[in-house]
Amino acid sequence: MKVEFATKVLKFLSKLENGSKERIFKRIKELQNDPFPYDVKKLKGERDVYRIRIGDFRMLYRVIQEDDVILVFRVDKRSRVYR
Repeated sequence: MKVEFATKVLKFLSKLENGSKERIFKRIKELQNDPFPYDVKKLKGERDVYRIRIGDFRMLYRVIQEDDVILVFRVDKRSRVYR
């Protein structure tokens, strides 16, 4: 599957330190092979929206089966990501 990013995700990732950035990109690579890994959770009240925990960060993404795309639309600290 192909992974696409929202503009604000790329902006957020560019400001992170290298250690955190590497961990997040490692999980994104894993998503390409398996969009529903063992620790993924589906968000209640949302359609086809999932979250993955990466340390203090949460990554929210949507799987678009028809286009074979994973859209990462939010990455942030837990305290801010669900707003």
